[in-house]
Amino acid sequence: MENRLTWGNKLGYGVGTIGKSMSYGLASGFISYWFLSGLGLSPAFLGVMLFAARIWDGVNDLLMGAIIDHTHTKWGKFRPWMVIGAVTNAAVTVLLFTDPGFRGPGLYIYATVGFILWDMTYTMIDVSYWAMIPALTLDSHDRDQVSMLPRIFGGAAGIVGAFTLQITDKLGGVAGGGFMKYALLTSGIYILTVLICTGTVRERIAPPPQQKEEKFSLIRCAKILFHNDQALVIVVIMILFNLAINLTNAVTVFYFVFVIGSKDQYSFFTILLGASQAIGLLGYPIFTRWFGRNRVNIASLVLPCIGYVLMFLSTSFLNGQFLPFAAAAFVMSAGFGSMGVMQNVMLADAVDYGEWRTGERNEGVIFSMLTFLSKVAAGLSSLITMLGFAAVGFQGKEDSVATPQAVTCIETMMYILPPLILLVALAVYFKKFKLKPELVKKISCEIQERRGAGDS
Repeated sequence: MENRLTWGNKLGYGVGTIGKSMSYGLASGFISYWFLSGLGLSPAFLGVMLFAARIWDGVNDLLMGAIIDHTHTKWGKFRPWMVIGAVTNAAVTVLLFTDPGFRGPGLYIYATVGFILWDMTYTMIDVSYWAMIPALTLDSHDRDQVSMLPRIFGGAAGIVGAFTLQITDKLGGVAGGGFMKYALLTSGIYILTVLICTGTVRERIAPPPQQKEEKFSLIRCAKILFHNDQALVIVVIMILFNLAINLTNAVTVFYFVFVIGSKDQYSFFTILLGASQAIGLLGYPIFTRWFGRNRVNIASLVLPCIGYVLMFLSTSFLNGQFLPFAAAAFVMSAGFGSMGVMQNVMLADAVDYGEWRTGERNEGVIFSMLTFLSKVAAGLSSLITMLGFAAVGFQGKEDSVATPQAVTCIETMMYILPPLILLVALAVYFKKFKLKPELVKKISCEIQERRGAGDS
């Protein structure tokens, strides 16, 4: 089978993330703000609930990965779950941002059930979408591009998300159903773009003929992961990366609403970060050709640390001037953009590594780690952030004022803890990661030889 992808395939795959990214940006970026300001939930409850829900959903990701690996339809094993996930997740997103009109214990139950359902339905599309990458091609350059394009399209969707506060204000604000109406808009785009994606691409790399179909179990999922030492190394790097970026993301809206006091600066800041991430995304496949993937991976981990340090210095010595702070954040975000592509490429290589070592190809289980870890990291960041808010007595009400203690708490989550976490990830990369270009090339060649070649 022809191994190379056309640009039509690549662009079609990338389009699939537009509505998905808009919905995810709304839920991940504003759910805490909505639950605190719109529904009046307590920060302590919210932190524990979000953490517990995401830990459960992390387990659900592993289940979904195994279910995908055991799915056999004439449309393949990925596309059916992408469509089912998009439709159900879009519907739950609207309900999640709808005020049910009651308070007390019932409201807490409504919010908890709604968020768990949102996470579970998002898992269906997210795991199947990203797990499809190693099934599209074995060519490393095509993988770089097909891993990059969804981030580019997602970044474009993020430009709209940058004006979420202004859009929801125009649609009625927190109290007037503005978030629900915006959720309806994003849900329509969500379903449309996923249908375009599933109509454009299909899986092309089948499991090896000798691979046996084994009964699904969590124990087997664990064995697959623990028999793939490089997948485990990537797991550690990814959870640290996701924890760092999620800590910043969790408090960004609070930083600009309560510390800076400007929704307009929040929009400009978000667009700037989106542009910076796009540079990192576009630069990853280009710079890997020029400097080699290993050097670019290291630079991707170092660059955000530099950006965070500059953010701290601009706040400490330049009286919190916005432009120097934004410029420093630009540097930080470029590294995160590059790391977004890096983690997909690393996982795709880990899938090949698993087949090379064991004879089994388990895209679903391996790539379920991507969503599993992002959700565990998001849960940890929510827990840390909300317990921090509770400790300093910050309620996050729209008309409240942040105390000096609350400001310090928000700034710590924004740009002090994340670089410390990334330095640990960098140490793990140097110590344990071995899927360097030479080994990756050897693995790809041997896999194609085992399959009787024909893919290149």
